[in-house]
Amino acid sequence: MPAPLIRDKNTETEISEIFSSLQGEGPYLGVRQIFVRFGRCNMHCGYCDELEKMKEENFSVWSLSGLLAEIDKMEKEKGAHHSVSLTGGEPLFYAQFLKNFLPKLKERGWVTYLETNGTLPAALEGVLKWTDIIAMDLKPSSSTGDRGFKREHKEFLKMAKKKDLFVKVVVTPATTESDIRECIALTEQAGGKIPFIFQPLSDPFGINQKALSLIEGSFFALAQQTLADVRVIPQMHKIWGVR
Repeated sequence: MPAPLIRDKNTETEISEIFSSLQGEGPYLGVRQIFVRFGRCNMHCGYCDELEKMKEENFSVWSLSGLLAEIDKMEKEKGAHHSVSLTGGEPLFYAQFLKNFLPKLKERGWVTYLETNGTLPAALEGVLKWTDIIAMDLKPSSSTGDRGFKREHKEFLKMAKKKDLFVKVVVTPATTESDIRECIALTEQAGGKIPFIFQPLSDPFGINQKALSLIEGSFFALAQQTLADVRVIPQMHKIWGVR
């Protein structure tokens, strides 16, 4: 069954779920957030753990006012929260809606946390002034199985570094050293102090040991040669048993 149709992209959007939980990735690990998961994505990464939620039949159309009311209710019932995490899917796929939604969040005093694949720089430009924290994935093709996005990532980083930014690279057993070198170079060019997070692939049995061994064996040392802040942070929400 197809998702309901959006009538006005300025005031309506596609959401797969809204929930309160702990941030399970990156340097903000463990803070409580309200997660707003947008429906669609412009990429199809081979390791994505949200593919089921990105099927049309799992979307709901939410109005801007309805979404704000739900966030207010969640804060009252389950707060206090550190921030509102815009995740997905890819939130910037819905940039027209975000231009109206983000200012309303800021009016309410929210910290806005954008989780993004970093491939839509033009969309970021339109919402950057209302964005506080940017959790940007770098997408090596050897990890994702998709094409490379070097040009898009470079443009994206130029803008995103004006905010509280960190970059994250998911490492799989197939990730190549040449792709990691490219990710490191992009981050260095944007500013070597940007936190650079290696995230070893998680599988049903925990952290993928082949991916972790690639990081420990050579990738981490490569990044440390030119970057000031290099870390390994696995996905923790699976380990904690929360979504």
